[in-house]
Amino acid sequence: MADIRDSDGPAEQVFERFLQGEQVDQSVRPAILRSWRRCQEFGRAPEKLGFTDPIELDPDSFLIRMARPILERAQHIVADANAALLLVDDQATLLLRYLSDPEMRRFFDKVQAVPGVGYSEDLLGTNGTGTALCEKRLFRVTAFEHPAPCVRPFTATGVPILDPLTGHARGAVSIVSPNEREDLAMSVLVQRLAQDIERRLLEHSNERERSLFEAFLRAGDLPCPVSAEDVGPFLRDLPQDDRFRLEEQATELIAHGQRAAVEVPLSRGRVAVLRSVPMTEPAGVVGVVAQVRIQGGPWERLSDVTLSEIPDLAPGHRRLTPPDAAEAAATGNGAGSSGSTNFVPAPRAESPVESQVPADPWLFLFGEPGVGRLAAAARRRIRLLYEVATNIGKTLDVTRTAEELAEMTVPRFADFVTVDLHECVLRGEEPSDQVDTDMCRVASRPDREDLFPVGVGDAVHYLPFSPQADCLLAQEAVLWPHPGTATAGDASLSSGNGIRSLIAVPLLAHDRVLGLATYMRLGASPPFEEDDVSLAEELVGRAAVCVDNARRFTRERATVLALQHSMLPGSLPEQSAVEVAHRHVPAQAAAHLGWFDVIRLPGTRVALVVGDVAGRGLQGVATMGRLRTAVGNFAALDLPPADILGHLDDLVRRFSQEEHEQAGSEESRLLRDFAARDAGSGVTGTTCVYAIYDPTSRRCTLASAGHPTPAVVHPGGAVEFLDLPPGEPLGLGGPPFETAEVELPEGSRLVLYTNGLLADDRESGPLTGTERLRLALERAGGTAEQTATSVLAAVPPGGLTDDATLLVARTCALEPGHIASWDLESDPAAVAGLRTEIARQLAAWDHEELAFTAELIFSELVTNAIRYGSEPIQARMILDRTLICEVSDASETSPRPRRACDTDEGGRGLFLVAQLAERWGTRYTRRGKVIWAEQPLTGDENEPSPAFSFFADDL
Repeated sequence: MADIRDSDGPAEQVFERFLQGEQVDQSVRPAILRSWRRCQEFGRAPEKLGFTDPIELDPDSFLIRMARPILERAQHIVADANAALLLVDDQATLLLRYLSDPEMRRFFDKVQAVPGVGYSEDLLGTNGTGTALCEKRLFRVTAFEHPAPCVRPFTATGVPILDPLTGHARGAVSIVSPNEREDLAMSVLVQRLAQDIERRLLEHSNERERSLFEAFLRAGDLPCPVSAEDVGPFLRDLPQDDRFRLEEQATELIAHGQRAAVEVPLSRGRVAVLRSVPMTEPAGVVGVVAQVRIQGGPWERLSDVTLSEIPDLAPGHRRLTPPDAAEAAATGNGAGSSGSTNFVPAPRAESPVESQVPADPWLFLFGEPGVGRLAAAARRRIRLLYEVATNIGKTLDVTRTAEELAEMTVPRFADFVTVDLHECVLRGEEPSDQVDTDMCRVASRPDREDLFPVGVGDAVHYLPFSPQADCLLAQEAVLWPHPGTATAGDASLSSGNGIRSLIAVPLLAHDRVLGLATYMRLGASPPFEEDDVSLAEELVGRAAVCVDNARRFTRERATVLALQHSMLPGSLPEQSAVEVAHRHVPAQAAAHLGWFDVIRLPGTRVALVVGDVAGRGLQGVATMGRLRTAVGNFAALDLPPADILGHLDDLVRRFSQEEHEQAGSEESRLLRDFAARDAGSGVTGTTCVYAIYDPTSRRCTLASAGHPTPAVVHPGGAVEFLDLPPGEPLGLGGPPFETAEVELPEGSRLVLYTNGLLADDRESGPLTGTERLRLALERAGGTAEQTATSVLAAVPPGGLTDDATLLVARTCALEPGHIASWDLESDPAAVAGLRTEIARQLAAWDHEELAFTAELIFSELVTNAIRYGSEPIQARMILDRTLICEVSDASETSPRPRRACDTDEGGRGLFLVAQLAERWGTRYTRRGKVIWAEQPLTGDENEPSPAFSFFADDL
């Protein structure tokens, strides 16, 4: 965000609007706005901010000794830039200043900016030196971003000096220059100066450790360590995991600062014993050394070890009780059961490396107790970060990811944790750019209604000026109460619920706020420190990435499900052949996408299709839609099931070839990246089963392309899995598909399904998916809906690894009285007799109004069969939802309509049929072909058109 000098309107008016309570967050950097709010809490008016009387300083203080040589070496660089170089301590008190510009020196002296004055925010307001200490990061303030008028002519860039061991701010260094001569290169210089001072602090710590080591060597009551040549080969051969365990436990012992012993299990069944020995002086403990012995070697007596004051150590590390420790130290042996805490020495190893282990314990680690505590805390933090990184975000579920964040940090980091997310994030939508304090509680650990009445799933609203609201507004972590504030805390938070300290951290991803995590410590727990804020930011930052990934997955999955739902049949066609029930349950991370379809065919027949696309994501859904459309087009040709699967196989192979061509072209880089992310989206391996049921003959023809075997529930309740030629999955180009034909009695239930329904139920025993399906079908009711409900209820919870698609068709049979058929001779004179029979049959069906068009259609179709076809010729009329007229012959020559000229005597017959019938077509049989036409039972469309009235007299 730009400085306030670049915002709309005079810059000096922005701070005035802020004091009047107006919203200025779009004109001010978040860090500046956060500092202004802190200054406002102090209650100091801008005109009262300024330098106070200086205090007396120690010219030989530790920070001055560490920083003076470094700052003096950089003095000439600052002098050439006509800038000032300042050093303050951890209380923002000015310790050193380097001024080369006489004009700046006079100004600094005039405003009393001399060593000993305070640069803290409560005295001077927002400034580059004191605010850098509060923020613990580089901070730059310029012009009217300063509330105090005395420093507005200058631009200041400050960097905190952090202790390399503790991470606490020991002070800050800053460079100040007039606004018109500000140089951004000074920011690089001030950062290097701070790093050099921190390096000197670290070197001083190393000197302390060297002094401690020398004190250890001078100690007379401890054995001298063996030479590095003796132990070096063994330590080099020590596995990394064993070394890490020893270092971790030795650090813990040093942190306690007491004399102690502990055994540590290592790999290959070995056991190491660590002991810590404090090095004391009259002033107290100055350091602790840790020694290690692995499988053998006498110890010094440890009878004076006090273990009762040592807290519990890490799991798997066993403390030695004082008597046993002394005995083990004196004899090197001990006995005890596996469940006791006695030291049980491991048998002496026979390997050549272990036989060279020296008798005396080795010096393993040494350090100061305070440093040890910091190292132990650092290890715990690293371990917590590692566990969070490896255990959060495995499910791609927004709610579960938030719960994992809370579970991983309680009670190891906080006593109470809440995670709140925006409602739009839970739906998978993009969060808004606007600050919104209304959220939904997603996770809370532990469940403490006495702390907060807001439960999981409830709405949360944070009041203005609360730590959470400040956190959301600034989009940075907020520690409450801040160590630098004068007040101990807000009574609205601390009273009644026992909150001692809290950290509010925003869940940020791509500069957008997804939600908020609040860590709290209660009761007697120590308050959070500044280092805890960095840890909390790291923890929440990693979790925020996982939450955002889960949100994106939720959005993409919702898109895929919506598209997949739109690709499935919205409503099934009206037909009398079967009673249909269907179910489709999408899986969370399906490797296959299931689909189904019911297609009405001529002659009261119906096609039933169930497929399983080998793909997922948007590309898999697109493939599913293309296949379903192709099946509908192929079904319109009225081909046998095996032929339709053959056409689908060719189509899938073409789809697969197109994918490979796109993946190999430079122009489709975006598609290739998408395909790589959506692994497994190839269509090869798609399965399908296609069935055609004819209610006039009660026969069903089926063909399968690698699909699970359909099941049939007979009217008596017996379940049979059909013995179909399995066929190869689509796209593999295997042998030709084969068609099987079965007779289904009226009331039978044909069950088509996908592999998703065959998930094994591991909880209920060794019941396979097929056996479970058979049992569910045997127990199901007689209707299609009851059967579908029973099958789906038998699926084990959480057992769906793929989409579960189910299609149940209960067969019906057409009444014989609704079918009329006539065998005809190949003689044109037979047409007149057929018209008489048609009129008589329609009168019997009480549909005399259909006689004219039916006679005309049959006359044309039979005439064509006699003239161009071959015997046997048969005419059939079926009364169903429509009146179906069929003429079959043994010829495979299909008629086609053509446009006749004015002088032609023929060629208009099929044109008349197409105009009079609702639809017409040709289907091929094993013995020839069938020409069919349908006309509705009622409606004005049955009335002959005036254009065709002249044909009536000819008939």
